[in-house]
Amino acid sequence: MSATPDDSRGEAKFVEVAAKVPYIPDSFSMQVHRRLDRYISQDLMRNGIWEPFETKVFCRICKAGDCVADLGANIGWYSVIASRMVGVGGKVFSFEPDKDNFELLTHNLATSAIGNVEAHNLAVGAHETIAKLFLSDDNLGDHRLFDDGIARQSISVEVATLDALFANPTQRPALVKSDTQGSEGKILRGARRLLSENWRPAMILEFWPYGLTNSGSDPMELYSQLAALKYRMFEVSEEHPKLVSVTEERLRARLGSDISPQSMGHVNLLCIHEESPRLTLVEDLIEGA
Repeated sequence: MSATPDDSRGEAKFVEVAAKVPYIPDSFSMQVHRRLDRYISQDLMRNGIWEPFETKVFCRICKAGDCVADLGANIGWYSVIASRMVGVGGKVFSFEPDKDNFELLTHNLATSAIGNVEAHNLAVGAHETIAKLFLSDDNLGDHRLFDDGIARQSISVEVATLDALFANPTQRPALVKSDTQGSEGKILRGARRLLSENWRPAMILEFWPYGLTNSGSDPMELYSQLAALKYRMFEVSEEHPKLVSVTEERLRARLGSDISPQSMGHVNLLCIHEESPRLTLVEDLIEGA
């Protein structure tokens, strides 16, 4: 582990860690935030890996030659992995609105990706606009495009839509990774045209009812939209490393308990179209299969 002096007092602004991803044969390193970042940077400094099970699932469904979109890319964990998984014949598009995270993202892409990633300092949502990004002091993966009344500093950021970003049919992602603190409903609203044209990427989405509700989205409406598009959905949990099928009944029950908006709980969802051959890539991880 090494540090990079970068601030006015000569203290290290970033720390370099060796990544430990058993699904990738070549080793690589990443720089992480030295200042308090309770989850992503701390986990990488401690363990060399972020979200081990979700990383495994992501690597399973990310194929050579794919086009991948990483929404809320943070410092680039999934973008770097995607770059290496898709290879020289693939392409990765990374989107991160926060300037400090974006600085680290571009550094990590320059040093650890393979030159097939295009990074954008912006957010993705329902409309092309300028919005406020409300910043967390101690969880640099919890910057939000909504104001829930908690005192936070904010910055203005550009917001784009998937419809505009991927209007070119030759560069439409086969895989979307989204961790945007409640913007997932808006992101799908900003992809209406793509979805109407039968675009059905595999997706790994954060499903955070508190953030969805505060962003103006109904959590069950998001589920229903995905179900209507014939997606099969599975919970991706670090505590229980198996893919658990998500049904409407199960989700409604949990919305009244551990992932209610009041509880602040969340789950991550793997969403794969029922006719997608990628389902076979994770069959052995599905509970009860």
